[in-house]
Amino acid sequence: MLCEALAGSDDSEKLKFLAKAAAFYRIARNLPRRYDEGKGLPRYGPLLEIIGALNPADFEGENLLPSIKKVRKKISGRYGHRDVLSATTKFLWLKMQSPIIIYDSQARKALGAAPGKIDEYYSLWREKFSTSEQQIREACDSLQEVHEYTEKPEITTPQYIAEKASQSWFRERVFDVYLWHTGLARKNTQH
Repeated sequence: MLCEALAGSDDSEKLKFLAKAAAFYRIARNLPRRYDEGKGLPRYGPLLEIIGALNPADFEGENLLPSIKKVRKKISGRYGHRDVLSATTKFLWLKMQSPIIIYDSQARKALGAAPGKIDEYYSLWREKFSTSEQQIREACDSLQEVHEYTEKPEITTPQYIAEKASQSWFRERVFDVYLWHTGLARKNTQH
């Protein structure tokens, strides 16, 4: 799993992973090169310095949103005081999965949350997830039935799929993908 790269001890591997993640999430543009490579630092070096030092225990319970905001401020400060809310939650999710909820503009639109209001977004996200949780659980439980259609069925056995699909972070990401597509569909019907 790509998330495991951040848990390792090899900083060059972590930096490669961050570059892949930034490209995958299409957030590299939010972290301009002039603020790392332009200053003689490795690409995403300041980001790795910030998230590498984080302790997941600092994000538990009532500390979750204040801790996310603190990390957002640090990343923003290192990358030209840009809005990095979405990037922050995506990199935090890669570092620790739950309890991080990825803030994404398409999902925000699907939920009807105001832009930049992470407190509202998290509240709406949790409310909607709660009402959809049984359907998500059933959909995830059925994934093992289609394992032969995966890219590597010899690895993604029914047991492997059942183990991953039963984890809360997996179900939350399934919900995120649903929200992203719902928000995109709304955006496309408005044009």
